[in-house]
Amino acid sequence: MMQENKKIRLNVSSIIAAVRKIRQLQKEYIGVLVVQAVLQSLKPFIPIILSAKILDELLGGKDINRLILLISLLVGLTLADHILLAFYTKKYNDKNRMLINNYFFELSKKCMKMSYAEAEKPQTRDLLQLIEEAGHNYMGIWNIAEYMQKGALALLEILIALVLICTVFSGGGIEIADQSLQFIESTAAAAGLIFLLLAGLGIYSLVQSRIGKTAANNAKNGVKSNRTFGYLFFHISYNYENGKDIRLYNAQNMLGEKIKYYVDDSCNEVEENYVRPNIKHFSILNLVNVLLLIAVYTFIILKAYVGAITVGAIFIQINAIMRLYQALGSLMKQYNMLIVSCEHFKNSIKFFDLPEMKKQGAEKINGADGNRYIFEFKNVSFKYPSTDNLVLDKINLQIKKGERLAVVGMNGAGKTTMVKLLCRLYDPSEGTITLNGIDIKEYDYDEYIKMFSVVFQDFKLFSFELDQNIAVSEKPDPVRLQECIINAGLKNIADELKGDYKVCMDKNFDEHGRDFSGGERQKTAIARALYKDAPVVVLDEPTAALDPITEYEIYSKLDTLVGSKAAVFISHRLSSCRFCHSIAVFDKGRIVQLGSHEKLVQDKDGKYYELWDAQAKHYAEPSEEERALL
Repeated sequence: MMQENKKIRLNVSSIIAAVRKIRQLQKEYIGVLVVQAVLQSLKPFIPIILSAKILDELLGGKDINRLILLISLLVGLTLADHILLAFYTKKYNDKNRMLINNYFFELSKKCMKMSYAEAEKPQTRDLLQLIEEAGHNYMGIWNIAEYMQKGALALLEILIALVLICTVFSGGGIEIADQSLQFIESTAAAAGLIFLLLAGLGIYSLVQSRIGKTAANNAKNGVKSNRTFGYLFFHISYNYENGKDIRLYNAQNMLGEKIKYYVDDSCNEVEENYVRPNIKHFSILNLVNVLLLIAVYTFIILKAYVGAITVGAIFIQINAIMRLYQALGSLMKQYNMLIVSCEHFKNSIKFFDLPEMKKQGAEKINGADGNRYIFEFKNVSFKYPSTDNLVLDKINLQIKKGERLAVVGMNGAGKTTMVKLLCRLYDPSEGTITLNGIDIKEYDYDEYIKMFSVVFQDFKLFSFELDQNIAVSEKPDPVRLQECIINAGLKNIADELKGDYKVCMDKNFDEHGRDFSGGERQKTAIARALYKDAPVVVLDEPTAALDPITEYEIYSKLDTLVGSKAAVFISHRLSSCRFCHSIAVFDKGRIVQLGSHEKLVQDKDGKYYELWDAQAKHYAEPSEEERALL
């Protein structure tokens, strides 16, 4: 009992949280729903009541003035309700659309306000996936509002129907000629009908709760299936960027088999967990509806037969009792779906309650105005959340203004992670990172990240206009933009576009957009870093799609462009980093060597020489023995 009460309180708290969120996202939404519910509840009863009155008048007094009045009321009220309902339905659709848009906009803002570490956690990504699944399975926040509105509509219909039904039990005292039908006017007959209706309602409620549970389980179990479905269709089949590989490698058959396998498996799972159980559930509901319909019709017809009610009242009572029963059933359905939706809305509550980035620190940075600055890693170790493996292990390293640092090593050595820590995307698990001797966490966060122009190996560009991608602004400086585009090696783009850089990258927003090659996209990312003009430049293997000569040319040019700034270059091609002042060699999360190229290449037992020699063999002239094998 205590657990049940706790569950009810949690559901109520979820409803309150949902209503508050709805009011925050779309203030007028609830009011529009209430008005629409009132108008919707009146819609069926206006013709029921007035048509019955007209029928009684036609069979009775036939007063023409009264008939005109009743017909006028029927037409006028029906028309007025129809017009108002159409207006508020349109308003509801508009508000509903805005609510959904605003909700997902709030989710996006929440993601962007989190720390990078929090957003990258598997638990955070799982919450987002569950929220998305809830929306696909009619359990989103807008569905909660809809279930509340339909529940309110059902309550209003129940009240109106009860008032009308009471009239059938208030006309007792008539004399019935057929003694065998005396029971129809008895309290027992009325109580029997009420008992049948309540019993049917109980069965209806029980079955609807089972349907709600199967829907909830289907949504929960369908997370993996829907993720696979989205990958197979939207990420692969519908993505034109995959078209070349699919055609050249004749992957159509393989993909077709994969899609068939996973889709069939998903459909079988849905059929097993949702469709089959609910076939039985809906069959029970239909049987109960038929039996109660027979009982209600029999009771009302017998009441009319013995003269207890008029012909018009027959029409009212049959419709009122059936509307009552349908409304009670709808109320139970909305209640059960509301419970399930509120359980899912807890995921949204958890998501919005996740901690946002704490921009702690108030220290000002003076390095950008020409003063000397030094970044230093002091015994820095790091492991990603929910893992026990050290990605970095006691790193000690300095990055100075005016110096070039190359970072090399095998994949997974911790090079990119080091950059993420430097840029405060993560905090060290142990040790500290300082700027001019002060822990970087003590500096103002927004001011600190302005220090860095970074191009990661997995950089992201947007399907927006080229100039907006580079300037990350809708009003870029045209002169500076032109300089950065040319300095990044995109002279061919500059010549092609002739200074008009409003062309969209890709065709997601504009069918006349331009498809950029992998190399052009990488150079665009470098142009973006140059445009920011930050005092520290970090290039994390941004030229992987370029040939070694072009890469070296870009790095050499960047060496000149960087000038007195600090620069960190991460590359697998060691020849591209020979101009750097020092080279840090990473291996299994540790810095195993640190020095200039000339110094490191002389240590033939060191990791750097091993990497250098392995790459040099690919460019050296083949020996006589190797020529003989060719």
